Amino acid sequence: MSSTRARFRARGSAAVLALALGVTACAGGPGASNNATEGGGVEAVYDNAAKIGDVSQLRPMSEFCGTKPVKVALADGTGDNAFRKTARAEFEDEAAKCPNITVLPYADGQNNPQKAISDIKALVAQGVEALVVFPDAGEALLPTLREAYKAGVQVVPWTANPGGKPGVDYTSFVGHNTVNDGVTWTRWMCEALGEKGGNVVFLGGTPGNTQSITEMVGIEKELKENSACANVKLLNEPGKPVDTNWNPAQMQKVVAGLLTKYPTIDGVITDSGDASLGGIRAFLQAGRPLPKWTANDNNGFACAWKEHADKHPTFQTVTVSARTWIIRLALRKAVAAHQGIKNDEPEIINIPIFENTLDETKPPKCDTDLPASAVLSSELTPEQLKQAYS
Repeated sequence: MSSTRARFRARGSAAVLALALGVTACAGGPGASNNATEGGGVEAVYDNAAKIGDVSQLRPMSEFCGTKPVKVALADGTGDNAFRKTARAEFEDEAAKCPNITVLPYADGQNNPQKAISDIKALVAQGVEALVVFPDAGEALLPTLREAYKAGVQVVPWTANPGGKPGVDYTSFVGHNTVNDGVTWTRWMCEALGEKGGNVVFLGGTPGNTQSITEMVGIEKELKENSACANVKLLNEPGKPVDTNWNPAQMQKVVAGLLTKYPTIDGVITDSGDASLGGIRAFLQAGRPLPKWTANDNNGFACAWKEHADKHPTFQTVTVSARTWIIRLALRKAVAAHQGIKNDEPEIINIPIFENTLDETKPPKCDTDLPASAVLSSELTPEQLKQAYS
């Protein structure tokens, strides 16, 4: 072990505890991007066209394996949901494509910032060379990421932006273009509602999370610029998602309140297929017709459409991929950097539409053999998905 790594490991537990006590953990959904508004934060990420691309620009893992043995690891802020279990399986599947890769034990921070910090320090002590991190603790995790990076580890946070600057605090940040998600959903919604238009509400996640806020930027942009949206009215206050904590029970309560307040809701834009199940229950319990609905893909959401579509012809849906496969890109970036191989893949991905009930080529995918929370847009086989959730 290098002296730099030894010094990293030897940092006192008192310092770790002091940092952890100052953390407000990200309470976002499984795939939330909740932090960072300065330095290399949200604005910089989504304003940098050079870093943004689409799935056609992604490359196979075989191009970046290199020849040197490399130890890789995944440090998760929390692993106890289907999104994270799917992503972990995708990470391990991608790593298996390189015979020179050794995967170190998976680290689950259990939604505890202090444990997440300790996990990363432990992996550095074990000699990890390419580290993928879901930094749920946000900017509070940044000093630990920076120390690992300065210790010679190629560190790639994914989906949740920890702030800081690539090349200074970590190797690179990999995620999805949440502004573009808002544009995609709104464009579909305006086209689905047609010339008549209607009332639409945007339901986000936890209060102040930047995933929902940047999606709102895309929503308002499309409503303003797209002539097909001329008769669509957004019921939200300007710039403010309606908070649901990405929780089905909370969304059910929130939607029940909105249905009491508004006699007509023609469309619901959400960023959670899982939480949407609560919103659907609220409409059904109120005896209201199910409206046009957007989300990210979720097995239960697709199955709900199949269950209710015949009785609710207004219930049309579109989903974007839940993007668990982006973790593969994060691993490729980390391994390529360790091997000294140039990786020109985009860092921020414009997520494609996965399901669309108005497009016969993209029907909803309901698999009753898998949990409702299963992510069917993953690159895993059905058998691999079953193993991930077992």
